[in-house]
Amino acid sequence: MTVEAVFFDAGETLLSPQPSWSELSAKILNERGHHVSVEQMREAWRHGGQHFLRAAEEGRTFSTSHGESHAFWTTLYADMLSFLRIADEGAPQVLYETFSDPSTYALFPDAVPTVEEFRSRGLKVGVISNFEGWLKTLLDHLEIRELFDVIAISGDLGWEKPDARIFEWAMNEAGVEPGNSLHVGDSPNFDAQPAHDLGMVGVLLDRHGRWTDLDAPYERVVTLGELVPLVEGL
Repeated sequence: MTVEAVFFDAGETLLSPQPSWSELSAKILNERGHHVSVEQMREAWRHGGQHFLRAAEEGRTFSTSHGESHAFWTTLYADMLSFLRIADEGAPQVLYETFSDPSTYALFPDAVPTVEEFRSRGLKVGVISNFEGWLKTLLDHLEIRELFDVIAISGDLGWEKPDARIFEWAMNEAGVEPGNSLHVGDSPNFDAQPAHDLGMVGVLLDRHGRWTDLDAPYERVVTLGELVPLVEGL
């Protein structure tokens, strides 16, 4: 097969809060007088991950409007605080505002070199992300928006991964078929598996080694740099 287009998830694939979701949220809570370690925060984030899976299972979206996103994230943060046994009514809003600020985010070192390498080879490159519409502002802030031929954002389109329509819209905009497309992201359920099910090359980006024992029909990489030889070998 010949790959003609490579699509990237945004959060935890191209970019991430700095220094990390867990470290920054632990810092915020400690500044508010709560004694929380980074490891405790990681546990709370793992606990919070069930909210995304439950929404998908129930057919609910969480990023297709500002109001919807605000309600989803503040509920998630409140649940995380309950998990940590922290009583702080104002903290969910502070966390929401922090993680909605473009200045909170930075690119992974392998993001731009990988995107530029594919562009230099004549491939189309795009973003497919479950994110509010301000992702475009964030991509501008990080000075990478112009690198992408297609930007498919759930907050703009109204469809969220794993919904096939957001993938299909991106491929249609790029003028490619599933068999000539690759999508990479950090979630088995929202990125690699639905892409694979559509006939795309699905790739799971496992930067932190969370999915080493996963028996799956798609590829797994630990850095974006591994995508280039992967595509060459297809």
